[in-house]
Amino acid sequence: MTVMFTTLLLSALALSAVATPLEPRQSCAGVTVYFARGTTEAGTVGTIVGPPFQLALRAALVGKTLEFVGVPYPATVAGYLAGGDQGGATTMAGLVTTKASSCPSTKIVISGYSQGAQVTHLAAGKLSSSVQSRVNAAVVFGDPDNGQAFPGPINGHVKTFCALGDLICLGQPIVLAPHLSYGANAAAAARFVASQI
Repeated sequence: MTVMFTTLLLSALALSAVATPLEPRQSCAGVTVYFARGTTEAGTVGTIVGPPFQLALRAALVGKTLEFVGVPYPATVAGYLAGGDQGGATTMAGLVTTKASSCPSTKIVISGYSQGAQVTHLAAGKLSSSVQSRVNAAVVFGDPDNGQAFPGPINGHVKTFCALGDLICLGQPIVLAPHLSYGANAAAAARFVASQI
């Protein structure tokens, strides 16, 4: 009886090992964009810049696979007034670092709108120099940190969109109509990204 029980137990263990699916290999997109939305925007990509930028990238990157990732962070007014949400910056930097390590051929883009631009600046500063060299482009819209350089090699691959009359780009916490116009720059931003990869 003990032999039969042992045989049944070993058979059950062997079957459960066979029945357990293996984790699929991580697939790596040709281009991965990490995008931080603006203050008080819903979701992780917002509504003003994120969706039109994603659509424009799909059109501009013909023949390449695109992964467009909204960076989760609170996007509160307090975060904007503090110079950008530090937690969001840490999250973006962690995502970029993981992608750089796990997908050595993927082209990486960091981007943000309004407070998301602040988060993008902060995240870039948290990256190691080797990971900074993996970032192919940084694109910011309505940047409260307009004029501040990105660190290391990223600074040679930056495109900033700041509309005439956007006081946020001048460091003033006043939102006027020009600050809400950056969806119109999505195609130009996508063309810039395409030129950098």
